[in-house]
Amino acid sequence: MNRETTENDRKAILAYLERRQLYPFQVSEVPARDLGAVVVIPCFNEPDICATLDSLQACRFPGCAVEILVVINAPESTAEAVWKANQASLEAISAWNTRPHPAWLTCHVIEQQGLPERNAGVGLARKVGMDEAVGRLVSTSRADGVVISLDADCRVADSYLHELVVHFEAHRECPGVSIYFEHPVNLQSHDPIHRAIAEYELHLRYYVTGMRHAGFPYAFHTVGSSMACRAVAYARQGGMNRRQGGEDFYFIQKLAATGGYQALTSTTVYPGVRKSDRVPFGTGPAVQRALQEGFGQETYAMEIFSDLADFCMTVPELQTDSLAVVRKRYSPALAQYLDDQDFEQIVQEVRSNVAGQASFQKRLFHWFNGFRFLKFAQFASRNWYPKVPVAEAAWSLCSSMVATGSDQRPAPEKGFLPLLKWYRDNDQRGDC
Repeated sequence: MNRETTENDRKAILAYLERRQLYPFQVSEVPARDLGAVVVIPCFNEPDICATLDSLQACRFPGCAVEILVVINAPESTAEAVWKANQASLEAISAWNTRPHPAWLTCHVIEQQGLPERNAGVGLARKVGMDEAVGRLVSTSRADGVVISLDADCRVADSYLHELVVHFEAHRECPGVSIYFEHPVNLQSHDPIHRAIAEYELHLRYYVTGMRHAGFPYAFHTVGSSMACRAVAYARQGGMNRRQGGEDFYFIQKLAATGGYQALTSTTVYPGVRKSDRVPFGTGPAVQRALQEGFGQETYAMEIFSDLADFCMTVPELQTDSLAVVRKRYSPALAQYLDDQDFEQIVQEVRSNVAGQASFQKRLFHWFNGFRFLKFAQFASRNWYPKVPVAEAAWSLCSSMVATGSDQRPAPEKGFLPLLKWYRDNDQRGDC
């Protein structure tokens, strides 16, 4: 890669591993000298891990060696059926490794099937794999190597590995990326799972588009199967957390706060289409709820993003102007939320610790980050702006963007599928 690996980068990774590594590394094979990227895949009760491996094998050569680390994981109280499924995955990967594959691609298994009950889950599984990934990269002196997070039910475009490696080569200060994704739904099949996932995907895209349209610096998708980062950035931000759900959200918030985080839209991840209850929130649980309670995914009202836009526009003024004056431009919902958060004290603290406007804005947005906005959205939904059907909200936002000229394309034809396609195109273009 073009970015020079410094001794400080290498020391940062080694220091991280000394403090935060939880389990001994399991892969004994010496990595290839030109190892540049490692794909980490948690695997828990997965029926078809080899299809994901086949998808990676079908990728075109990215210009460096690539490793896949499949983390077969389960809690201490694993049910017999899950244990058997994990054993089947182990055997399937072993058989897959005996088949012909490109010389630049190798696959290893990390087995952790007795994880502590209180921590066992996707966050810990990702951490185990990503820690070993940075350890293998730094052993080749590649602290700028790429650590890629994928899920065991995903497929990827054949450009996936190439575009990731090229992106980090071209953007030397980029710590990480959110990768464009599309659930391979078929709304013509009348399959309720496909409809539920499509509604949830529209909710995700509407939410990120609303933040981007408001000028919010944390307007990124936070999907664990669609993200990647530099090894040194991973270490400097304390690595992956052990949350049993939402681990991707919190990890990306840390990376984005450093500056330079980007959306990678030149390739695609195709997450699995299925219901799941293995995490407390996300696509799987949303599908479960839709199947149990009926369709009609709800999302945040547009007023929430209008309030966010007002906040973003007034941030420069907060460095010098009285909060009492600026506060008059806020809605009652936003003003009450900020009061509850002791916002005046936050502003005073930021003012006293920075000099220039750029550093003031960065510091204030470090406080009002994606997590803080999510909390505001939840607060405002409970008390001021009730949630609305996702198609209704998404139509209102895209119509507003077209009417105000912030998007030059016409609004889509009415109908769920054209609306989803419009938002997918919007994400790929990076439009606000």
